[in-house]
Formats: sequence, structure tokens, C-alpha cells
Amino acid sequence: MTFIDSHHHLWDMGEISYPWLEARGSKRFFGQPDPIRKNYLPKDYQSDHQQSITTSVHIQVGCIEEHNVRESQLIETYIEQGAPIGAIVAAVDVRQKNLEQQLLDQSVCPHVKGVRHMIGKSPTENHLLPEFVSEEWLSGWSLISDRGLTFDLQLTEEQYQSVFQALRQVPELKVVLCHFASPWDQSADGFSRWQLAMRQFASLKNCHIKLSGFSMFTHNFNQQNFLKYANAAIDIFGAERCMLGSNFPVDKLHMGFDQLIHSWQTLCAGLDIRQSQQIRVETARNFYQLK
Repeated sequence: MTFIDSHHHLWDMGEISYPWLEARGSKRFFGQPDPIRKNYLPKDYQSDHQQSITTSVHIQVGCIEEHNVRESQLIETYIEQGAPIGAIVAAVDVRQKNLEQQLLDQSVCPHVKGVRHMIGKSPTENHLLPEFVSEEWLSGWSLISDRGLTFDLQLTEEQYQSVFQALRQVPELKVVLCHFASPWDQSADGFSRWQLAMRQFASLKNCHIKLSGFSMFTHNFNQQNFLKYANAAIDIFGAERCMLGSNFPVDKLHMGFDQLIHSWQTLCAGLDIRQSQQIRVETARNFYQLK
């Protein structure tokens, strides 16, 4: 059984500056990054997944702003060298007046199919308040959509309502919620609130969800909980709007790729053939226009 990985990262610390990765001893919302403070190149990713991934989507990884385009160009170089990466999700700052120029600069990379600007990371690291939405975001999202690009949306529970209300105003934007929409509170009450919020987002037909990054919120990997949230997401959004993502090498802090693949296989075994094909391959392929 093979998969499209809709969310992973690569980095070369000699070519690009990643402040979060370079800060030794820092504790971040996803864990302590010291163990992954080294280059993670296509050969390292391939060594981890052991041919279980046929195609992947590279997601921007928090470099300094002046390296945003250079990061995309680096990934294009890997593709030219044979890395089976089908799409790049590039970094932009949606709030800036020069967003159109940012998108134009990124367009020199033919595999840039979408962009990301993190709205929320964790309750302690969020810099954008729940009431963040303004005309600059709405106009930015419209501009992104007009260019035929997708938007990867990372947010936290405190921001659900304001973001939902904003997304209702840009129904043409193809958007995907990253990492299960960050379910930090996995208590029974937290799960119920998450389900209610996901039903709201799922009412927006342009909204998808990534079954990815689950270990970031517990700093371990609990397969039973993963399957609970994944099956709930599939029930709410439908398999045609759910896609699998590894979030490697960040999630490598908490698990091995073989453990992740086993969980994906277990999930797919409980689905019908069509649903399995959709979350393994078709949703990501359609969303990111993969060949």
C-alpha cells in the first residue's frame, strides 16, 4: 500500500536560514527541536519512508522572510534532480501590501501550487488574536484564489470561530486545515468541541482537512487517539476532502515513519476501497493538481 504524503518538510541549513531550528535549546509547541537540528534532504526523507510514498507535497518550513523564494527554488532543484515531489506550498505574508509581488516572485517555481501563512501554532505561541481577520486577509485570500493557488491553514481552537466566519466570505478559495486543525485539548470535552467546530468548517465545500501532525499536540503518538480523530474527520468532511500527511521530520521527534505508515494502513483497512483511495491518493492529487 502506497500513499501521497500531503505534508512534509526538507531543509538545508547551509542554504537557508531557519530561525526556529537554529535556536539551540529552545522549547517549541511541537517539542524540543535539537534532535532534528541537521539537514533533512530528499535522501533522508526517502530513507525514512522506505518507498511507501509515491509523491509528496513540500510545505514551507519557517525560514527567514528574505529566503522564502530561495526555499521554493531549492525544492525545485531537488525535483529537477529526481525527487518525487509533486507540489510546493510556499511561504508568503498575506497581510503585506506587496502580496501580489510575493506571489509573482513565487511563480518562477513551476511546482508552487499553494501558499501558507500560519495563523495559529499553539495557545502559547499564537501572535494573531482570535479577532485577527480584517480586510487585508480577505483581499489576500481572494488574490491567492484568483491566481489558482491553494491555501494551507494552520490555526488553533481559540481562532476557529473568527476564521470560519472569514472563510465564509471567500468561498472560491481552496483551503485545507493543517494537522487536524490543532486539537490541543484531547479530553472528552475537547473532542466534542473539535467535532462541532469541524462540522462548521466542513459546511464550507471548499474546505479540506489534513490528517497530519497529530503527535505535536501530545508529544507522543497514540494510535488509538489518531484513529479516533481520523475516522471522525472522515465522517465529517468525507474521504474526498481528507488527505494524509507525515509532517516529517518534525513528527520524527515523537515517532518513526514505520509507526506512522502502520497507523495509516490500519485506518485504511477500516474504510471501503473508494474511501481508502481518496485519503491515500486522490484528495491530495486533486487539491494540489498533482500529475
